[in-house]
Amino acid sequence: MNIILALILFLLMLYIDKKRGIKLFASLVLNYFILMAIFCLIAIGLNAIVCSLIGCFVVSCVMLFMVNGESIKTVSSIKSVTIVLLILSVMIFLMTYLSRIAGFGYESYEEINMFSYDVKIDFTDIAISMILISLIGATVDSSIAISSALYEVHENNKDLSKKELFRSGINIGKDILCTTTNTLMFAFLGDFMTLLIWFYTCDYSFGQIVNAKTFAAEIIRILFSATGCIIVIPITALITTNALKKQKPDPEQPSEIQSEN
Repeated sequence: MNIILALILFLLMLYIDKKRGIKLFASLVLNYFILMAIFCLIAIGLNAIVCSLIGCFVVSCVMLFMVNGESIKTVSSIKSVTIVLLILSVMIFLMTYLSRIAGFGYESYEEINMFSYDVKIDFTDIAISMILISLIGATVDSSIAISSALYEVHENNKDLSKKELFRSGINIGKDILCTTTNTLMFAFLGDFMTLLIWFYTCDYSFGQIVNAKTFAAEIIRILFSATGCIIVIPITALITTNALKKQKPDPEQPSEIQSEN
């Protein structure tokens, strides 16, 4: 069944855009193996946070450069995503230690009871890594959407000042933010539906639900994903604006000053 669904996805990508569809599907497969490699490196004892940060950067490069190629849009986007990852990694580190969401919740005890607990892995680092990996997709998506739209705005009106171009990027980000945050929330609810029903049938109180480790961990992940999408808006707008204004003018299109002379 998984192969059939993957084949349908591949055919749909080819139908929309043959050249980019192949690249996009190849990038999905490559990112899957990159993530598997990250998990294996963590399992053999390497630092989970370092592996996740490096892996997120590599995955972002694959998503941006493999499909869209190297351009002002993709370079600005990867710079923005890297800055957001570094900022959020500090916040995630502090929040994970303060909230004590590392490890398994009470609801998972029956599933893991048959396994050994002596895995010699710091589950706090694992929790941080899970949050980092979960937010990378939405952050890259928001960043490339803003840089691409801002690039088109600049191409259609090169007389805009830096301030005006940056303001356009912020306005674009405001429109993207609404749909992105709702998408993240619906994805969370869809993935978490079974546990929410289990909470209800077991007569959990509201206080027990919000304090359950499993529920708290998922909420923190979705909040950090939304935070990443918000922070990346001004950063991408600023970096893209500076990059567009610094680019050299096309020699085939002389400036107004040259034409006057």
